[in-house]
Amino acid sequence: MSHPTVKQSLPRVSIVIPMLNETDAIARCIRSILDQSYPVELIEIIVVDGMSRDGSRERVAELAKEHANIRLLDNPQKRTPVALNIGARNAQGSVVIILGAHTQIHQDFVRLNIHYMNELNVKCVGGTQLNVGETFLQSAIGLAMGSFFGIPSAPYRFLPKKRFVDTVVYASYCKELFEEIGYFDEELHISEDAEFNWRIRKAGHKIFYTPEIISYYYPRKTLGRLFKQFFNYGILRVNVIKKHQDAVKAIHLLPPLFILAIIILAFASFHLPVFGLLLGILTILYAFYICWGSIFTSLKNKSGKYLFILPFVFLTMHISWGLGFWVGLAKTYR
Repeated sequence: MSHPTVKQSLPRVSIVIPMLNETDAIARCIRSILDQSYPVELIEIIVVDGMSRDGSRERVAELAKEHANIRLLDNPQKRTPVALNIGARNAQGSVVIILGAHTQIHQDFVRLNIHYMNELNVKCVGGTQLNVGETFLQSAIGLAMGSFFGIPSAPYRFLPKKRFVDTVVYASYCKELFEEIGYFDEELHISEDAEFNWRIRKAGHKIFYTPEIISYYYPRKTLGRLFKQFFNYGILRVNVIKKHQDAVKAIHLLPPLFILAIIILAFASFHLPVFGLLLGILTILYAFYICWGSIFTSLKNKSGKYLFILPFVFLTMHISWGLGFWVGLAKTYR
């Protein structure tokens, strides 16, 4: 009796990449997939394009001529969760991995996802995200995004040890999960993966995280673009909470409550000086927090040259997220 080879026993993997005007990034992302240590003939790359006009489609089409495992699908609605669902529904693999066009993956990314899925018998696995900067400010933004002081509600950015978690970035899913709990919520625009992972846990499944599984992310290059990104994150976190009230955590409420306290104390200080004193104390405490966070982050990453810009990056992230949260309470973005 013959035994199956290693390749025959490994699952086919479909990697879904939503894309919209990513001509500078998409080839880099795809080439990191083609360089995987996992057998390339078992990897399917599905790029779902929102009708790009910057040459992205043509770039993917060129790569598809060179590599038969690349497919280009259309997403006329230009919405990320729609793109993810188009990809998942058309996936031929028994495992579906979602990626962003702004990412690259370590050469063992796919292999380790499959390894832990099989070893632990879990249906969702993911890893850490390392931020890569091409400019001084982009590098500083990357450090802040990878710090507990920047996004404490996203532990996959900084957890040093493997464990079961609430959510992961660029997860690997057994395709049967989609049949069991449904697809990504198309009413959302950002956080659709976090909402999907919430449903996975509610269905009784575990989500495994390990820092061995590495993806590389290229952050926004300016504070203005970072503000817009985190403003949208705040809005769309509220959309998830509106659907699932038990998805809210205390850590989610700190930025919006801080902003509310600042506004209330500022107005109240016109009537009673004591409120001005409280406003000053709160401001000093926050300034101490982001300065300490900047020192800690700089020392941890041995990047002292970013020390004086990090407070402004943290400030941008916190304020924009908190403002977006309040806007999200009043309006759901479609």
